[in-house]
Amino acid sequence: MTNVLELVAQEMEKHKVAKLRSITVRYGVLSNIVADSLAFAFEVLTKDSEFAGAKLNLVKDELALKCRLCSHSFITDQKDYFFLACPKCGEEGSFEIVKGEGIFLDRIEADE
Repeated sequence: MTNVLELVAQEMEKHKVAKLRSITVRYGVLSNIVADSLAFAFEVLTKDSEFAGAKLNLVKDELALKCRLCSHSFITDQKDYFFLACPKCGEEGSFEIVKGEGIFLDRIEADE
């Protein structure tokens, strides 16, 4: 969360805004993020800072895969996708991750 808030500060300075209203952070199901821990860290880090009073919106991205053999894209709740068969062609474990990894600063809302 410290890195996310550093990015927020840089963007606010770049766009010459002073009051942070909210940020939206997206994180993938494969990133092993614990949403409550992220929210707690945000609360602690912003409490007595220039970001005090800002709201944190967390959005969890589901796992979206694309088959490397037939190019079929699909969404799954199965994190262990290595042994998953493509719903279209039946190929096992040969997928590109389209969505569901990492953590991203998606949106900043601020006032001048």
